[in-house]
Amino acid sequence: MSAVPRVVFLHGWCGHGDEAQHLQAALPAPLLAPSWMPAPGSIDLTSWPAEEGPAMAASMAEVAERILQHVRQAILRAGFAGSMLIGHSMGGAMACVLASDPAIAARGLVLLGSSVPMPTQRQADTLERMGQWIGRAVTEGRSAAQAAWVVDQPNRTEYFFDPSDQGPARALIERRMAHAPVVEAAAALGGYVQWPINEALQQLRCPVVAFAADQGRLPVEALRQARPDAAIHTIRHCGHFVHVFAAEQVRAALRYWEPTSRRVSPTPPQ
Repeated sequence: MSAVPRVVFLHGWCGHGDEAQHLQAALPAPLLAPSWMPAPGSIDLTSWPAEEGPAMAASMAEVAERILQHVRQAILRAGFAGSMLIGHSMGGAMACVLASDPAIAARGLVLLGSSVPMPTQRQADTLERMGQWIGRAVTEGRSAAQAAWVVDQPNRTEYFFDPSDQGPARALIERRMAHAPVVEAAAALGGYVQWPINEALQQLRCPVVAFAADQGRLPVEALRQARPDAAIHTIRHCGHFVHVFAAEQVRAALRYWEPTSRRVSPTPPQ
């Protein structure tokens, strides 16, 4: 294992590895930022059920497991075992599960607005909503479902943003979410909420730092209860994409945090 500090950045659902650029100035090199969203049309719906339920949930879980194993192998093949894992949203849940893997040997975990631990009601709601989207694609066809998905985009994502989150970065995020392939996007989201996220969180041996925001998805009190040792930073007037719209604050905290030690500080130096 290399003594040189390494970092793995894992983007969120419908995101891309290029989001690491917002934090890169505060991170040691080398950096691995794989893009892992399934390619459009890569899921064959021939054998998929048309209604949400246990069979639909199982099919989505298989998709998410393939994503998880793909990223795991990418980390190991690139020689990034022993890295600090940084994950946003779904990528944070992925980072949590991977950090509990002895082969990954994570030296630290950074959660950016991630549903860690996974709230039971959020899991149930996500399974139902994403199952409905896939069922629509099964019964009406991908094209019809995709058109409806694009129109519905503001209903799915508007609450992710604070009013101050504006500009080209927000426009890019919204385009990616609106035009992501509906089947692959829905399957990934409905699958990841079934990962053993909560169990992995309890098994972690590395330090944990988390960033929550006003419009974020991180369940702060549940995380505090599950991991009293975690350092949690709350960022005001920012939405779900803290690493994009509050990048300076996140970078400052990461520069001050040394994951090789369990000693962390709630605030960076002024």
